[in-house]
Formats: sequence, C-alpha cells, structure tokens
Amino acid sequence: RQVLYTGSRLGLYDKFTAMALSKPGEALPFWKSSVCALSAGGIAAVIGNPADLSLIRMQTDTMLPEAQRRNYRHVLHAFATIVRQEGALGLLEGAGPTATRAMALNFGMLAFNSKAKELLAAMGCTKGGAVQVLGGAVTGGFFGSVFSLP
Repeated sequence: RQVLYTGSRLGLYDKFTAMALSKPGEALPFWKSSVCALSAGGIAAVIGNPADLSLIRMQTDTMLPEAQRRNYRHVLHAFATIVRQEGALGLLEGAGPTATRAMALNFGMLAFNSKAKELLAAMGCTKGGAVQVLGGAVTGGFFGSVFSLP
C-alpha cells in the first residue's frame, strides 16, 4: 500500500509541478503548487485504494462472526476475492473519503513544504541545505496534520 500510494503521490506531484511551470527555474505560485498537491493526493489515493481495501478487509475479517468470515490467506487472495464477489469496481469501495483525506494531507504536506523551502531560500538559506530541508519538512508536516487530522 505504501509503495503504491506514497510513490504515486510524490511522483505525480513532481510531474504536475514540472508541467505547471511557465519557465524552468522560476518559483511556482502557491495556488499552482496547491492544485498539483491536491491532484496528486487524490489520484494516488485511488491508485492505492485496492491495496488499502484488501488490507483493511483482512484485518477486520477476524472480527466477524465465524460464519461470515472470508478467511483471506494473504493480500492477493483478498484482492482476488473482492474482484470475484464484487467486480473490479469493488476495489474502489471507500475511494471517495480516502481520496478526500489524501488530498487534504497532500495539500498540507507538499504545497506548504515547497512554499517554506522557497521562503527559506529567499531568506538566504542554502538551497538543498539542512536548514531549508528541515524547515520545509517541519512546515509541511505541521500543515499536513492540521488539514488531514480530525
């Protein structure tokens, strides 16, 4: 799940921000960075949803009454069982709320990380240096939590 979701959201964000630039090397306006982050988060959540759903189903299966259990053997068995019983679209169950939360998280983490790094560079911090990287990470982590946690 993490490989699919995190890899997709970070990779898509990089691609989207590169496509959104008017001129190479210029700073991306915050609104464009935000749109890129929101889009990457939503799409990545949908990509990762089948794996997430399979893992959740496996975890909750043991809490069901014995007669209702599906007795999944592993993630791929859960995946195949969902497709067989519910169809391929069954793998997208719960994707709406998952994508909404991922969009909020990505907006907070990636858009604010990028903006903080831009501001720190403008204040004289070495681009790619420890202060800029740590400052961006702390800022992005803070806003990711603010926007995605209840």
